[in-house]
Amino acid sequence: MTQLILDYLIEGIYYFILALIVLIFLSQLYLSLPRKFRKKYIGTPDFKTLVILPCKGVDYTLDENLKSLKDQSYGNYKIMAVIDSEDDPATDHIRSNGIEYVINECQSGGSGKVRAIATALRKFDDYDAYVIVDSDVLADRNWLLNLLRPLIDESNGISTTFPYFEPKNGFWSKFKTAWGFVGVGMMQSDITVFGWGGSLAFRKGLFDEKSLNDFAEAVSDDMAITDLCRAREKKVAYVPESVVTINSPDDWHVFREWSIRQTSLLLSKSRNAYYIGILLYGSSALLFIGAILLSVFVSAYFLVLFIPLIMNEIKMFKRLRSKQAIYILVQILLPFFYVWNLVVGSKTKEIAWRGNRYSLYK
Repeated sequence: MTQLILDYLIEGIYYFILALIVLIFLSQLYLSLPRKFRKKYIGTPDFKTLVILPCKGVDYTLDENLKSLKDQSYGNYKIMAVIDSEDDPATDHIRSNGIEYVINECQSGGSGKVRAIATALRKFDDYDAYVIVDSDVLADRNWLLNLLRPLIDESNGISTTFPYFEPKNGFWSKFKTAWGFVGVGMMQSDITVFGWGGSLAFRKGLFDEKSLNDFAEAVSDDMAITDLCRAREKKVAYVPESVVTINSPDDWHVFREWSIRQTSLLLSKSRNAYYIGILLYGSSALLFIGAILLSVFVSAYFLVLFIPLIMNEIKMFKRLRSKQAIYILVQILLPFFYVWNLVVGSKTKEIAWRGNRYSLYK
């Protein structure tokens, strides 16, 4: 009798796990289906535009990046770099490329980048539109034109894009490339789209004195501007035609610090992101493990459980500029790394960013 009960219990556990795996499979299959982003912004903007370029230190390919920002097809704009002091090593590069600069004068409690942006907005208040761009960004000639187009429609509060991380080192720089595709996926949904501060445009009226003062106390410019846009009941416009490149020579140490910083910044604003991420990527990792165990020990028919992974592999290879076999391994490892990253990020209370440390919970 005891053995019979034990047999029923084991059988019940087996079918429960099997049902759970099938449910995860169906949800992952749905998420892996290809989706097309159909929005395309048209028109010819004519905003008098200030491109704000916060600089600290010498980024990889900095001179190439600065030259690309100067060589834009859009004519009515001016670049203004913002540095903490003329002793900064970026200053010589800024001067040699003929770019004007000002010294960061904001004394608020925000991050160095946020204070640099606030300085420029206060000093130069006679422009129709403002663009924030990171110094590690390499832009094509139509980047600025495409980025400004959505602002013709006043229902759009900010216009943004997302970068392609071009690997310039070994495995972890390639891992970062694939990691970036998650950001692209978020941008393609009206629910999860956000203003990426590495390439972001907005009209003059987005900030008033109070909101600028509040902004100057923020750590993340991305989240602060996105929150302000939504508070104004404006849309966030994603412009894939304005994609920029970030040349990334990341090793493990650099990538680890960068990925944890990005995740902890997100979690500091939205705790729900942690639970959603654990559910999404944890189930993906569980499906992979379940597919291996069931196909090896139960039946080869369970190889069908690998379909979502294969579809995600195909989707990733379509996005890659350089197709390499190593990305097959990268795609397999991504869900496991995301779960680890979310756990570490949820426990991170302070981040390091360009030589400074910032508390995420004041």
